[in-house]
Amino acid sequence: MSSTSKPADSEELPENPQALIGFMTNDEWDELLCYVNELIQEMEELPLPEVKDKVFELLAGIDTIHREGLWRLVRLFKEGVLEQVVTDPAIHTLMELYDLLPAEPEQDTEQIADKPKVNFPNIPIKVIPMEKEQTPKTSMYPHWVPALNDKEDLLPGALRALEVDDQLILLCRVKDEFFALANQCAQDGASLEQSTLNGYTLSCSNHPGCLYDVRQGTRIAGMGEIDCYPVKVTDGGSVMVGIDMDFTPRLPTF
Repeated sequence: MSSTSKPADSEELPENPQALIGFMTNDEWDELLCYVNELIQEMEELPLPEVKDKVFELLAGIDTIHREGLWRLVRLFKEGVLEQVVTDPAIHTLMELYDLLPAEPEQDTEQIADKPKVNFPNIPIKVIPMEKEQTPKTSMYPHWVPALNDKEDLLPGALRALEVDDQLILLCRVKDEFFALANQCAQDGASLEQSTLNGYTLSCSNHPGCLYDVRQGTRIAGMGEIDCYPVKVTDGGSVMVGIDMDFTPRLPTF
């Protein structure tokens, strides 16, 4: 299915991604992904491990059913159909979850080297770790750098791209909590400055269905993550970002 050509008698599908509408709009689809991610995180925190294990076992079985059915369905597509339908965000997310996206056109060797390969796990669930290991950086010394003189300069639910100590940072505010992430999408390093924040979920403006948890930088329903930085608010109300420091996610504990 790697060819992008299509037979003359194949029916043209709408070019507008939102022209393919099921029961919800693209925005409602993104909200659904955010909601499901919240449910998964709540499930991870359930006090009954045997119940949680059974639930995930059930989800793994459902995933296997979906995977086999989709693989058989895609094999029936005419040449070029898959390349057209994956322009829709919902279909693109589904096909990416099951490694069914068509091969991309051949690119320049340097472009391929610069673009990380992103794969999804077998089931559309990413276990949220309590601690995130990061690749060690070349550092001089750990230190705090001011990002905002006044925390009220960033309203709740807003985000801002900043350069902090030569680091491109995306500062996000959820209610009275502040989070700092590397301002680079895990897919291709694109800026996240025009992205939107819904609760703890960051919706990438560059790739439909590409969502991140700002508390720990993990990608929702997919592999890949973005680096996070410690943040603190001083008694005077300024927001500080920790550079070259170990980062530990601030997640609920019971």
